[in-house]
Amino acid sequence: MKYKEIWKVYAKVFDLQTFKNLNQLEKAGYIKEDLTPISEGKEAVVFKGDSEWGAVAVKIYKVMNISYHDHYKYLLMDPRFHKFPRTRIGIVYTWVKKEYGNLNRLYKNLVNVPMPVAFKGNILIMEWIGDKNPAPSLHDVLDNINKEDFFWKILKEYKRMLYKANLVHGDFSEYNILVYKNNLFIIDVSQAIPLDTEASKELLLRDLRNLFRISKKLGVRISTNDLLKELKIKSLSINFDTPFYFE
Repeated sequence: MKYKEIWKVYAKVFDLQTFKNLNQLEKAGYIKEDLTPISEGKEAVVFKGDSEWGAVAVKIYKVMNISYHDHYKYLLMDPRFHKFPRTRIGIVYTWVKKEYGNLNRLYKNLVNVPMPVAFKGNILIMEWIGDKNPAPSLHDVLDNINKEDFFWKILKEYKRMLYKANLVHGDFSEYNILVYKNNLFIIDVSQAIPLDTEASKELLLRDLRNLFRISKKLGVRISTNDLLKELKIKSLSINFDTPFYFE
């Protein structure tokens, strides 16, 4: 799709500045004009694009659809982003900056994530994971993988995220893990915050519940205590007595 076609389809959720941002990114060589829509969620549309370095994923946040209060709350949880414009546009732009920064931090610490390429306004450009088509999520290939092997790969990446990059994902699930050439790639890291912050406890508990749920989906028998031990959670001085329950 050319930019004019994108405008016709997405004019209700993108603003004029989005296309100015696209033009600036194109002039810098990060993308070429023709973009192919891949997926659309409530808050963003992902396109496949070409650049001087090869295929890229172009994630464009819908400035008109962003959940103001949810993103505002998450930004306040992160001490790195206490000062930001409280407008809708300001929150969207800060959110994209945060996602790019988290990707960069994870990538530099050798966590399997798409390589961040660039960002501008409500647009994030990152490495394309896949061939002609995007790599599927773990959820979509549960029956086509070595389940136990992948579970331990997942734990390895999560530990690296915690202790090398010092980040808690906060929305870790089988939908946010891409599978490509027998490797996994963690995506959607915008809400991730540093492990050594007070607010990280809430997000860590959420991730632990999801990791336990993923283990059940993959048919791996692991107790909550063994999961905590494997992730070295005891070293974090967090009290799991109340609200750490698995259903």
